[in-house]
Amino acid sequence: MGNRLLALIVASAFFFMGLPAGAQQVPPPAPDLGPIPTVPQVPTQGPRPLSLADAVTTALQNNYQMRQAALGVASARAQLREAEAAKAVTLGGSASFTDSSLCCTSAPLTGSISIPGAGITDQAFSATGLGGTAATSWVFGLTLKYPLYTGGALEDQIAIAQANVALAQAQFTTAAQQVVLSVRQAYYAVQAAYATVDAAQRAVSAAQENVRVTQARVQVGSSPQFDLLQAQVQLAQSAQTLTQARTVLSQDQQTLAATLVAPLSSTFQLVALLGLPQVPQNVTALIQQALQNRPEIVAAQASETAAQAAIDLAASGLRPNISVQAGPQIQTSDPTNKNTVNFTGSIVLTIAILDGGLTRAKVDAARAQLESAKVGEEQTRQQVELDVRNAYLSLGNAAEVLRSAQTAQASAREALRIANVRFQAGVGTQLEVVTAEQNLATADSNVIQAAFQYFVAVAQLDRAIGVQVKI
Repeated sequence: MGNRLLALIVASAFFFMGLPAGAQQVPPPAPDLGPIPTVPQVPTQGPRPLSLADAVTTALQNNYQMRQAALGVASARAQLREAEAAKAVTLGGSASFTDSSLCCTSAPLTGSISIPGAGITDQAFSATGLGGTAATSWVFGLTLKYPLYTGGALEDQIAIAQANVALAQAQFTTAAQQVVLSVRQAYYAVQAAYATVDAAQRAVSAAQENVRVTQARVQVGSSPQFDLLQAQVQLAQSAQTLTQARTVLSQDQQTLAATLVAPLSSTFQLVALLGLPQVPQNVTALIQQALQNRPEIVAAQASETAAQAAIDLAASGLRPNISVQAGPQIQTSDPTNKNTVNFTGSIVLTIAILDGGLTRAKVDAARAQLESAKVGEEQTRQQVELDVRNAYLSLGNAAEVLRSAQTAQASAREALRIANVRFQAGVGTQLEVVTAEQNLATADSNVIQAAFQYFVAVAQLDRAIGVQVKI
């Protein structure tokens, strides 16, 4: 079997080597695309310094979701004040005017009447006319009202409003933490793009130097023309990589500007980060911290509190209601005269005797809502723990990837040094140097991307835990 395979390889080699020139496969000519159209650059504003703290502050002030969440908190607080006002003492004033009159003729009525069959013929009669009269009445009063007992309905409405405030505030915190995460991701992406452009620029500079050295060696006859062509190809590839890196940088700049709600033409010169954040060692402690700090759990607990108060509110439908009202009252026909002030007061007791099962149905519905809220809280707790565990695993994976990338980068840098030494000593080839430079450029890019993923993983873990950003 081995001899047959060897014979096949040898025969194939002789076949391709022995083909006449006209029989060899010729690659198709490159298509003629004509002149490449010129695309103007997107106008941008000059870069301005931007730290991560400034970026977070700007986004929290300008972000649209933050504005909506802030308005939600303001609305919930206003509704709480409305519920509390229903339990307070109220004072109202009233005034009324009544004008009544009877109007008819005052002349005496005279005439005669005949009733056939009754023996009455032309019987004279007369009646005294009613004189016109008029009467006016003014009533002024003040009424003081206070709901003495409402079966707990007003207290339950206040409790529900308080729970809604806590819910709105939790939603505001959730929006703020999401904005912070988005800003950090966009900020780190721009930093990675800057580093990628720098690495690509170094690769272009190395490729340009390689072309210069190779061209000089070709001129003195120590290297073939093919080495120069190969160096020029590598320079073109490096230049293309640099162009792509610059395009990604521009796109990431626009994404950061959009996150900050700044003009999309804005560009930023970012502050370099100092060192890598350390990885927390106890994931159990992180989970407990998340269960205490995450606003989603606070929101779930607020929903449960509101549902509990809704049960008592529904049950108050069959409880008695007692209200007290009192105040002075003046009734007069002439407001200019001094009249006696009368004080009136009353206590009103209202009892619902039969409501057709309405209250019972409301209580059952409220209890179902409470059970649903409890299930929602359990689900939220499980999701929070899952978020922390996944974020912690992602951070550990990012750390390992970064460590491996840095090791590969160190190896690629040493390989390039050895390739240059061999080439200068005349025992290596230009191809070795070119390959080593390309490998180092790839290793640099891998380290940059691994560092970016590490910083993003740290930000995601902070978001999963629910802690404030440490800047």
